[in-house]
Amino acid sequence: MFRRYWWMLIVMAGIGMFAGWLTAAVITYVMPRKFESSTIIEIKPPASLGVEAMGQPTGGNYPGTEVEIIKTRNVLMRAAESLDLSSLWAIDPESAVQVLKGIVRAENIRETDLVRISVRHTDRDDARDIAAEVARAYKGYREELEYESIDRGISEIRKITREHWDKVEERRKTLTIIARNKDKEDEGYSISAQDYTDAKRDFETDLALLEQLKLKISEEEFKLATLRDVIVVHEDPVIANAPISPNVTKNLLIGLAAGLLASPFLALPLMSLMQRRNGVAT
Repeated sequence: MFRRYWWMLIVMAGIGMFAGWLTAAVITYVMPRKFESSTIIEIKPPASLGVEAMGQPTGGNYPGTEVEIIKTRNVLMRAAESLDLSSLWAIDPESAVQVLKGIVRAENIRETDLVRISVRHTDRDDARDIAAEVARAYKGYREELEYESIDRGISEIRKITREHWDKVEERRKTLTIIARNKDKEDEGYSISAQDYTDAKRDFETDLALLEQLKLKISEEEFKLATLRDVIVVHEDPVIANAPISPNVTKNLLIGLAAGLLASPFLALPLMSLMQRRNGVAT
């Protein structure tokens, strides 16, 4: 059978490849076109500002943590509300957030503090607008968290400063009294040189610490004014000229390969049928 009808394998290979190619072409044609837009932002860790905000440690998996925060409901809801996606897509706000969860991707660019935020959508304009708005929403969310953290820290430092100020004043009074009594030793006061030295050391130590606290408050107040620099956009999203999916070339090649692989399974039954008919005719 195989010797006589070997040519059937070649014929069916051609037919199978054509059928596979045609099927892939039809499927690719009816598949929805998706466009992708992306933006690249730089995320500066809190440690770079001298702020231990949000409990994030320096280094480690910091960029990876922020990538996951970008995709959280808190950020995506802000973007959905800003673009009024519930009205644009005629769905409720929670459904809009779920859609965003499925089309928004964020990935850390290896060994950098850069993050790429990408959006794939059937509408190229929506893809561009959503990518830009998610970046803005994350920036606003991050700034609010750090503002609250720094402001809370400043309040604590001011409280400690006020308490320490009282302590310094007590030290100052004690040192003044000792200094005065030291000059009156001939009137019956007994103040040793060591008492004076200890009191002076305690006063100067606490005074130096008070100055450090004041400097710390100034530094933290400066950080509040520079929070806008925590997130830096290095590449704005643009409208995609061509769809990113479906991949026409890939799909057609898969169709050709599938048709070629399936052709022997189609050829063998035909070869067997032709053999039987030939036997009957004989």
